Amino acid sequence: NRLATDEFQEFTRTEGVAISDLHVTFEELSALPRTTLTLKLWDFGGQTEYYTTHVAFLDTRCLYVLVWNASRERHEPEGTHGVSFWLHSIQTHAPHATVIIVGSKAEDGSMAHSLPRSISAYRAQFPHLRLVDGGLMDSRTGHRIPEVKALVRDTALKIDGIQQTAPHSWHRLAQRCAKEAEEMEMEGKAPLVRESEVREWALEAEVAED
Repeated sequence: NRLATDEFQEFTRTEGVAISDLHVTFEELSALPRTTLTLKLWDFGGQTEYYTTHVAFLDTRCLYVLVWNASRERHEPEGTHGVSFWLHSIQTHAPHATVIIVGSKAEDGSMAHSLPRSISAYRAQFPHLRLVDGGLMDSRTGHRIPEVKALVRDTALKIDGIQQTAPHSWHRLAQRCAKEAEEMEMEGKAPLVRESEVREWALEAEVAED
Protein backbone atom coordinates (compact mmCIF):
# COMPACT_ATOMS: atom_id res chain seq x y z
CA ASN A 1 0.00 0.00 0.00
CA ARG A 2 1.74 3.16 -1.22
CA LEU A 3 -0.04 5.35 1.34
CA ALA A 4 1.40 3.30 4.21
CA THR A 5 4.86 2.34 2.95
CA ASP A 6 5.74 5.12 0.45
CA GLU A 7 6.86 2.30 -1.84
CA PHE A 8 5.18 0.93 -4.95
CA GLN A 9 4.47 -2.78 -4.81
CA GLU A 10 3.11 -4.68 -7.77
CA PHE A 11 0.11 -6.63 -6.52
CA THR A 12 -2.08 -8.75 -8.75
CA ARG A 13 -5.02 -8.76 -6.36
CA THR A 14 -5.88 -8.36 -2.67
CA GLU A 15 -7.03 -11.61 -1.09
CA GLY A 16 -9.75 -10.86 1.46
CA VAL A 17 -8.39 -7.82 3.28
CA ALA A 18 -4.85 -6.48 3.74
CA ILE A 19 -4.29 -4.51 6.96
CA SER A 20 -1.43 -2.04 7.39
CA ASP A 21 -0.57 0.96 9.56
CA LEU A 22 -0.30 4.60 8.53
CA HIS A 23 1.57 6.69 11.10
CA VAL A 24 0.80 10.39 10.89
CA THR A 25 1.98 13.23 13.11
CA PHE A 26 -0.22 16.13 14.11
CA GLU A 27 1.04 19.42 15.43
CA GLU A 28 -0.99 20.77 18.33
CA LEU A 29 -3.31 17.77 18.59
CA SER A 30 -5.48 17.97 21.69
CA ALA A 31 -3.41 19.28 24.64
CA LEU A 32 -0.17 17.78 23.38
CA PRO A 33 2.34 19.80 21.31
CA ARG A 34 3.10 16.87 19.01
CA THR A 35 1.14 13.63 18.68
CA THR A 36 1.54 10.61 16.44
CA LEU A 37 -1.67 8.90 15.40
CA THR A 38 -1.75 5.39 13.95
CA LEU A 39 -4.44 4.85 11.35
CA LYS A 40 -5.35 1.27 10.47
CA LEU A 41 -5.65 0.86 6.70
CA TRP A 42 -7.98 -1.93 5.60
CA ASP A 43 -7.56 -2.68 1.90
CA PHE A 44 -10.59 -4.73 0.86
CA GLY A 45 -10.35 -7.14 -2.04
CA GLY A 46 -12.48 -5.96 -4.95
CA GLN A 47 -13.39 -9.40 -6.24
CA THR A 48 -17.08 -10.28 -6.36
CA GLU A 49 -16.67 -13.20 -3.96
CA TYR A 50 -15.68 -10.81 -1.16
CA TYR A 51 -18.60 -8.39 -1.50
CA THR A 52 -20.80 -10.07 1.09
CA THR A 53 -18.04 -9.94 3.72
CA HIS A 54 -17.31 -6.22 3.33
CA VAL A 55 -20.47 -5.13 5.11
CA ALA A 56 -19.40 -6.85 8.32
CA PHE A 57 -16.61 -4.27 8.70
CA LEU A 58 -18.40 -1.06 7.66
CA ASP A 59 -18.80 1.46 10.47
CA THR A 60 -19.80 5.11 10.56
CA ARG A 61 -16.70 6.02 12.58
CA CYS A 62 -14.40 4.85 9.79
CA LEU A 63 -12.93 6.96 7.01
CA TYR A 64 -13.40 5.42 3.57
CA VAL A 65 -11.10 5.95 0.59
CA LEU A 66 -12.94 4.87 -2.55
CA VAL A 67 -10.41 4.33 -5.33
CA TRP A 68 -11.43 4.15 -8.98
CA ASN A 69 -9.38 3.54 -12.13
CA ALA A 70 -8.71 6.83 -13.95
CA SER A 71 -6.48 5.29 -16.63
CA ARG A 72 -9.35 4.63 -19.01
CA GLU A 73 -12.56 6.40 -19.84
CA ARG A 74 -15.64 4.72 -18.51
CA HIS A 75 -19.31 5.26 -17.98
CA GLU A 76 -20.99 4.47 -14.70
CA PRO A 77 -21.46 0.68 -14.99
CA GLU A 78 -24.54 -1.12 -13.86
CA GLY A 79 -24.74 -3.84 -11.22
CA THR A 80 -22.04 -4.61 -8.68
CA HIS A 81 -19.34 -2.31 -10.05
CA GLY A 82 -18.60 1.36 -10.16
CA VAL A 83 -18.46 4.28 -7.79
CA SER A 84 -22.23 4.37 -7.20
CA PHE A 85 -22.34 0.72 -6.18
CA TRP A 86 -19.74 1.21 -3.45
CA LEU A 87 -21.23 4.49 -2.25
CA HIS A 88 -24.63 2.83 -1.97
CA SER A 89 -23.11 0.01 0.08
CA ILE A 90 -21.40 2.45 2.46
CA GLN A 91 -24.48 4.64 2.82
CA THR A 92 -26.63 1.60 3.58
CA HIS A 93 -24.36 0.09 6.22
CA ALA A 94 -22.53 3.18 7.54
CA PRO A 95 -24.78 6.22 7.05
CA HIS A 96 -23.20 9.64 7.69
CA ALA A 97 -19.71 8.24 7.10
CA THR A 98 -17.00 10.23 5.32
CA VAL A 99 -15.76 8.99 1.94
CA ILE A 100 -12.75 10.32 0.01
CA ILE A 101 -13.08 9.54 -3.72
CA VAL A 102 -9.70 9.21 -5.47
CA GLY A 103 -8.80 8.32 -9.05
CA SER A 104 -5.85 5.92 -9.32
CA LYS A 105 -3.43 5.00 -12.13
CA ALA A 106 -3.34 8.63 -13.21
CA GLU A 107 0.44 8.76 -13.93
CA ASP A 108 1.12 12.52 -13.97
CA GLY A 109 -2.57 13.41 -14.29
CA SER A 110 -2.33 14.81 -17.84
CA MET A 111 -3.95 11.82 -19.55
CA ALA A 112 -6.30 10.78 -16.74
CA HIS A 113 -10.05 10.75 -17.12
CA SER A 114 -12.50 12.41 -14.78
CA LEU A 115 -15.10 10.73 -12.59
CA PRO A 116 -17.97 9.09 -14.49
CA ARG A 117 -20.19 11.68 -12.80
CA SER A 118 -19.47 14.96 -11.04
CA ILE A 119 -18.82 14.98 -7.31
CA SER A 120 -21.89 17.18 -6.87
CA ALA A 121 -24.02 14.57 -8.62
CA TYR A 122 -22.79 11.88 -6.26
CA ARG A 123 -23.47 14.15 -3.29
CA ALA A 124 -27.04 14.63 -4.50
CA GLN A 125 -27.53 10.89 -4.95
CA PHE A 126 -25.99 9.99 -1.59
CA PRO A 127 -27.08 12.77 0.81
CA HIS A 128 -26.32 10.71 3.92
CA LEU A 129 -22.59 10.52 3.16
CA ARG A 130 -19.94 13.19 3.45
CA LEU A 131 -18.11 12.97 0.13
CA VAL A 132 -14.67 14.48 -0.34
CA ASP A 133 -13.07 14.92 -3.77
CA GLY A 134 -9.56 13.48 -3.45
CA GLY A 135 -8.56 14.20 -7.04
CA LEU A 136 -6.07 11.91 -8.79
CA MET A 137 -3.01 9.91 -7.75
CA ASP A 138 -0.69 7.25 -9.09
CA SER A 139 0.98 4.64 -6.92
CA ARG A 140 3.63 3.75 -9.50
CA THR A 141 4.86 7.30 -10.20
CA GLY A 142 3.98 8.72 -6.78
CA HIS A 143 1.88 11.46 -8.36
CA ARG A 144 -0.02 13.29 -5.58
CA ILE A 145 0.58 10.52 -3.02
CA PRO A 146 1.73 13.07 -0.38
CA GLU A 147 -1.33 15.23 -1.03
CA VAL A 148 -3.73 12.29 -0.70
CA LYS A 149 -1.98 11.12 2.45
CA ALA A 150 -2.31 14.62 3.95
CA LEU A 151 -5.99 14.66 2.98
CA VAL A 152 -6.55 11.31 4.71
CA ARG A 153 -4.77 12.62 7.81
CA ASP A 154 -6.67 15.90 7.98
CA THR A 155 -10.04 14.30 7.21
CA ALA A 156 -9.55 11.54 9.78
CA LEU A 157 -8.91 14.12 12.46
CA LYS A 158 -12.42 15.50 11.93
CA ILE A 159 -14.18 12.18 12.58
CA ASP A 160 -16.06 12.04 15.88
CA GLY A 161 -14.15 10.11 18.53
CA ILE A 162 -10.86 9.94 16.62
CA GLN A 163 -9.04 11.68 19.47
CA GLN A 164 -10.63 9.55 22.18
CA THR A 165 -7.96 7.69 24.13
CA ALA A 166 -8.47 3.94 24.49
CA PRO A 167 -7.81 2.35 27.89
CA HIS A 168 -4.44 0.62 28.29
CA SER A 169 -6.30 -2.62 28.98
CA TRP A 170 -7.72 -2.54 25.44
CA HIS A 171 -4.24 -2.16 24.02
CA ARG A 172 -3.05 -5.14 26.06
CA LEU A 173 -5.93 -7.24 24.76
CA ALA A 174 -5.30 -6.14 21.17
CA GLN A 175 -1.63 -7.04 21.47
CA ARG A 176 -2.54 -10.45 22.91
CA CYS A 177 -4.96 -11.13 20.04
CA ALA A 178 -2.37 -10.09 17.46
CA LYS A 179 0.28 -12.28 19.08
CA GLU A 180 -2.00 -15.33 19.21
CA ALA A 181 -3.07 -14.81 15.57
CA GLU A 182 0.56 -14.53 14.45
CA GLU A 183 1.50 -17.74 16.24
CA MET A 184 -1.45 -19.59 14.73
CA GLU A 185 -0.53 -18.46 11.22
CA MET A 186 3.10 -19.53 11.76
CA GLU A 187 1.78 -22.97 12.71
CA GLY A 188 -0.37 -23.06 9.58
CA LYS A 189 -3.61 -22.71 11.51
CA ALA A 190 -6.52 -20.40 10.82
CA PRO A 191 -6.56 -17.49 13.34
CA LEU A 192 -9.85 -18.55 14.93
CA VAL A 193 -10.54 -18.92 18.67
CA ARG A 194 -13.53 -19.53 20.87
CA GLU A 195 -15.29 -16.63 22.54
CA SER A 196 -14.45 -18.12 25.92
CA GLU A 197 -10.73 -17.82 25.16
CA VAL A 198 -11.07 -14.16 24.23
CA ARG A 199 -12.95 -13.54 27.48
CA GLU A 200 -10.09 -15.13 29.40
CA TRP A 201 -7.57 -12.90 27.62
CA ALA A 202 -9.76 -9.89 28.40
CA LEU A 203 -9.77 -10.77 32.11
CA GLU A 204 -5.99 -11.18 32.08
CA ALA A 205 -5.68 -7.78 30.39
CA GLU A 206 -7.99 -6.30 33.06
CA VAL A 207 -10.60 -5.15 30.57
CA ALA A 208 -13.70 -3.95 32.38
CA GLU A 209 -16.70 -6.24 31.92
CA ASP A 210 -18.97 -3.37 30.91
